[in-house]
Amino acid sequence: MAAPGRTQKQIAERYKGNLGYYKRKHPWRVARFTVSFLALAGGLAAIIAYQNRIFRRQASEEFFSSGRISSHHAKYEQDCAQCHDKNAAMGSELTLAKFKSVVKDRFHHGIDFKSIDHKCEECHEKNPPFGMKKEYDLHEPNVVENRACSICHQEHLGPGPMSKVADSQCASCHNERAIMEASAKKGTTLPPKVFHLRPDTPQQIVFERPRPDAGYTQVFSSFHRDPARGGHPEFQLIRDKAPDPDTLRFNHARHFASDIPPVKGQKLDCNYCHKPDPQGRFYERINFQAHCQTCHALQFDERNPRLHLPHGDVNLVRTFLRTLPAQYAELARSQKEKQPGYNDVKTFIAQQMNGLRRQFGSDAAFENAVFLEIDPYKREDAVPTKANFSGCAHCHAVKMDGRMPVVTKPYLVDRWMPQANFNHAKHASVSCEECHAQARQSKETSQVLMPDKAKCVACHSPETKKVSSACITCHTYHAPGQLVKMEVRTDAPASSPFKQMLLGANR
Repeated sequence: MAAPGRTQKQIAERYKGNLGYYKRKHPWRVARFTVSFLALAGGLAAIIAYQNRIFRRQASEEFFSSGRISSHHAKYEQDCAQCHDKNAAMGSELTLAKFKSVVKDRFHHGIDFKSIDHKCEECHEKNPPFGMKKEYDLHEPNVVENRACSICHQEHLGPGPMSKVADSQCASCHNERAIMEASAKKGTTLPPKVFHLRPDTPQQIVFERPRPDAGYTQVFSSFHRDPARGGHPEFQLIRDKAPDPDTLRFNHARHFASDIPPVKGQKLDCNYCHKPDPQGRFYERINFQAHCQTCHALQFDERNPRLHLPHGDVNLVRTFLRTLPAQYAELARSQKEKQPGYNDVKTFIAQQMNGLRRQFGSDAAFENAVFLEIDPYKREDAVPTKANFSGCAHCHAVKMDGRMPVVTKPYLVDRWMPQANFNHAKHASVSCEECHAQARQSKETSQVLMPDKAKCVACHSPETKKVSSACITCHTYHAPGQLVKMEVRTDAPASSPFKQMLLGANR
């Protein structure tokens, strides 16, 4: 490498004896300072003068705007006071002391978002569906510090829709170990009841898993990466291997079997029972009349398949069984013109009742068979029994409370992952089995057939470039208040006549 032409000592010799150079006034430096001072002072004077004109409604506030606001807030474009608090700087009149105080505060603490946040909350409380109740925090209670609305929802960036919240905003906390550790520590001091559920409607049954001891504070940077490499953790439902709490016995694999005959001309598939709600986001709850009764018709007497047991009420079933002569009489009268065997009503009733007594021994044994035996009508020499002739225990958990049978009511979950937002309508182009492939092999009700994270990553990943994998695709920052969860009876219309229910409305 070539040697430098001059050493540092030689260069410094040039300025020897001239150390006061910058202390002397120079025409160019004086001119630059003067121009800068006049520009700042003139700008400040213009702002104050223009502000006074605005107070007198003689000028537009557009002068102060840093840019066009989004279409969501376009109606407030000429009314800055909807979001900005003028009193913070001006008050009733601008004084030098107040001005100095505001400037000093801004230099030391930055922009004050509290007044803007207050305006946001005040407006959105009055305008659902984005309403935020004062008694709830903006985020989960263990958040170390609630972020200002303006941090994530940035305005004055253009007239189109407001920009979506970037993943970097979420990662600024969820990818910071110190913040997550502080959040976990804070969570241990709070009672579980203060943490929010996220059901969309009060009528839904939500499968809410117990909150982990440390809360949801695992550090991660993105959704698509493996958890071991800093990715979103596996879904809690899958990670915990949580069982379905429903006691209803259901075998998905059996309903996919090839020997199941077509129902109403249609081969049984997912869509036969699982039908979307009017909005398409969720699915309607399964109920006996709409989805089960066509095959499981509750025909308790295989010699008289037109006679069905009622469904949904133990007392109603017991009343039906105790009034069997009346049921047979009604059946005989309705069929005597069509089939000659029903002409003599009394003889027909006696024959049917004697047949049941010979088969079961007594009325009490017959009733127990209906309620407690899984398949009370199967004979060893018979062909495989149709589901039509099964007892209550074929599908339900039944136990005896003294002499009274008790049928455990099904617990049909509407939402399995309440912490996430999901819309089936947006996945209409994806087949059911692409996400719920295990359904064809599932034989136990306890098996939860929800997809794991890997199923979602197959599409929701920047590597596949198919669909968004942003945090807000599935999650929202704002934590709504806990909604009351209810179970809704949809298996029997309340207005059905008693006799019609006794005889079976769908005979």
